[in-house]
Amino acid sequence: MNISKKYIIIFGTLILSLVVITGAITYYNERKGQVQVPDIPDIGQDVISFFRPNPVNTEELLGFIDFCKNSLFSDTEELKNKEIKEVVCTIERDIKRLVLNEKTRLISAYFPSISLLDSISSFNPDRYIGISVDLKDVVRKYNPALLGEEKLYFCNISEPSWEDPFDLQIAPEQNLFFPEGSVCCAWLKMDKAPTMNFFGFIPQAESLNIKHYLVDEQTVSDVMNKQSFSEIKEILKDYPVIWQMEKPIVP
Repeated sequence: MNISKKYIIIFGTLILSLVVITGAITYYNERKGQVQVPDIPDIGQDVISFFRPNPVNTEELLGFIDFCKNSLFSDTEELKNKEIKEVVCTIERDIKRLVLNEKTRLISAYFPSISLLDSISSFNPDRYIGISVDLKDVVRKYNPALLGEEKLYFCNISEPSWEDPFDLQIAPEQNLFFPEGSVCCAWLKMDKAPTMNFFGFIPQAESLNIKHYLVDEQTVSDVMNKQSFSEIKEILKDYPVIWQMEKPIVP
C-alpha cells in the first residue's frame, strides 16, 4: 500500500510538472507572436552608430575613422578594379519601425556609409564627412620602389581648413591650423596598410582643395615649427605632390 502511494505521488508530480512546462511554452509562444522585431543591424565591433550626424567626442571620431579606412580593404565590388582606392564616408540617418505589444515605435539612429570619391561631384557646406585614401596605392603609382622603404614622410595641406576639432586631441603634434588652411605632417610605415584620412565639417567656401606631399624627416620638423601658412606652402612647393583633390562646395 505504501509502495502504491509512493508511485501515485511520483506520477502526480510528473503530470503537474508537464502541465507547468506546457503552459510556460504556450505563454512564451503567444508573447513571441505579439512582438515583431524589425531588421535592425547588429551593432557590433564592425558597425557603429551615432545619436547625431557627426562624432561628438574622440572615441566616436576614432570609430568613424576606423570604419572609413577599413572600408578601403573590404570586398566592395566597386573598389576591386580601382588603381587607387578612395572613399568618402558620411553619417546617414536611418529610421526603423519597432512593433511591441501592438504599438509601433520609430527608432532613429545614424549609421556610417561609404561612397567612391570619384562618384562625388561636389560637397555640401556644413556636412560632416570623411575621406580615406589607400596611401600604399598612391605610393605604388608614384614610385613602386618606395614601398621597400621602412617608412616615408608626408605633409598635406587643406585649403580652407576643415578638420575635425578633435584632431588636436588625437595628435596635436601633427596638426597646424591657420585661417587660410590646415597642415598635417607625419611618417608612416609602408609594411602596414597606411591610409590618408581627412575628417570634418565641409567649410563655407567655394571649393575644398587637398594636396599630399612626399617629404623627408627634416622637412616635417621644419614645417611643424613654422608659424605662417605662407611659409609652409613655400617650403612644400619644392616637393612632389603625390595625391591631390579639389571639389566644389555647393550650398
